[in-house]
Amino acid sequence: MNIPNVIDFSAKRNEAKPVIADIENGYCKLANELLEEICKQDISGSQFQLLMAIVRCTYGYNKKADRVTNTYLAELTGLGLSAVKSGLKKLEERNIITIQKSGIMKLVAINKIISDWQNSGSKKLAYTRNKASIATNGTRRNCNHKKPQLQPQEAAIVSSSSRNCDHTKDNLPKTTNQRQIITSQPSADDTALKKDAAIQNGKNWGTAEDLETANQLKTILSNTLGEHFRAPKNMAAWANEVRLMRTADERNPKHMVTLFALAHTDNFWKTNIQSPAALRKHWGRLASLHSERKGGYGNGQKGITIGANGKPMTAQDWGKKARELAVKL
Repeated sequence: MNIPNVIDFSAKRNEAKPVIADIENGYCKLANELLEEICKQDISGSQFQLLMAIVRCTYGYNKKADRVTNTYLAELTGLGLSAVKSGLKKLEERNIITIQKSGIMKLVAINKIISDWQNSGSKKLAYTRNKASIATNGTRRNCNHKKPQLQPQEAAIVSSSSRNCDHTKDNLPKTTNQRQIITSQPSADDTALKKDAAIQNGKNWGTAEDLETANQLKTILSNTLGEHFRAPKNMAAWANEVRLMRTADERNPKHMVTLFALAHTDNFWKTNIQSPAALRKHWGRLASLHSERKGGYGNGQKGITIGANGKPMTAQDWGKKARELAVKL
């Protein structure tokens, strides 16, 4: 009896197309001396990401400096806002970059005077060599520390790696993240293609409705930032946050667009709500602001805003402005 061959065409359709970098799509014109000095810097991974992001924002657009926000750098690098803030501070303290306040944004640039850069790599290198000399002189080789007496059943559990003292205080993972990488394997569900996904990047995904809502939020942000707007590098992350708000938080996509647009009519909130993640985090406060504006008593400590007609803006004016931002997509 002949058994028919079954060909799975879905696997071929779902294959991700390779992304090939090409200078035809743009390139950074960078001095070799600057690049060599960057290679010598003893900086953390997050600081290196921020440094490369600034190179992209400046030399990538043939500019010496660029106006950016912490939120934009977070979207470009995938770092948290606190990591962006501390990383920029460290790079500025070491004279690797320059930062100047420019309204709600900041003007960042690479310091081309590389002789002013402060590199702490020499101290770390000396410390590493000292550790290597201690490890090779035999004082730690035999690992002659006292061990507790074990019962025969317990002794069988001890692995050969622990008997050889592979895990000492010098080679144990220093951070919680490293321990998780060593002890836990990634789940297959993190990378498996979701059935209803219109966009997916790793574990971040969203349906067609989520992607459409994310694009609406992106357009509102573009209207606010104008020429300084940079498109999010990972729209799958935006769609994923929209999906979580819709499913886990039971939010209506229409309300997401309304509150996001409302935030961008307020001088304070438009500098803080620049991504779906920020919208989700501050949903309660924005919902309260919406209720206050709708009731006509939302001027409180924020002060009175003067409209284009020279008169204080009413709740109807705020609603009209929010709708204009929401529908012009």
